[in-house]
Amino acid sequence: MKKGDKHNLLRAVQFIKKDSHYRKYWKFKCNCGNTKDIRIDSVVKGITKSCGCYNKSSHEKHGKYNTPIYRTWRSMKDRCLNKNHFAYKDYGGRGIKVCIKWLKFENFYKDMGERPHNKSLDRIDNNKGYSKDNCKWSTQKEQSNNKSNNHLITFKGKTQNITQWSEELGINRETLYGRINRRGLTPQEAFKN
Repeated sequence: MKKGDKHNLLRAVQFIKKDSHYRKYWKFKCNCGNTKDIRIDSVVKGITKSCGCYNKSSHEKHGKYNTPIYRTWRSMKDRCLNKNHFAYKDYGGRGIKVCIKWLKFENFYKDMGERPHNKSLDRIDNNKGYSKDNCKWSTQKEQSNNKSNNHLITFKGKTQNITQWSEELGINRETLYGRINRRGLTPQEAFKN
């Protein structure tokens, strides 16, 4: 490193010190005009790109950093793109993708708007990815009714899970479950009160 070297938004001004672990610190001047003492290896590796103004300005573009809608967007991307995410196997691992347009927060926000209170992002078809045409805001109950592992039952041309049929018919969910899954009754037989 020498005076005047440029890395991203930072220009080396002068050597400051070497710490007890032999790491070198330099004073850098940022494009925004601020100066900051930073470890050289952090700048050279591209870990530190500015005095901090770059991260701040990128989040202030939309003003939504660390809000519920921004966290929803980050979580969606992590589930589909981050192989280390605990839920990756159920999303990205099984082919669920985020549409290219939604990789940019502003586009996601434009399509979905603010996250309504007590609702979360839900895919209409659980076998398709995240896009404007396949997503909506749903309550926890609606989300539960839309799980890929739900047992769906079709009766008189209408398809619902056991919980939904239970509510519609006024029959206890466990009773319906027992009739269909334990006793092997057809929907026509099981749905009789």
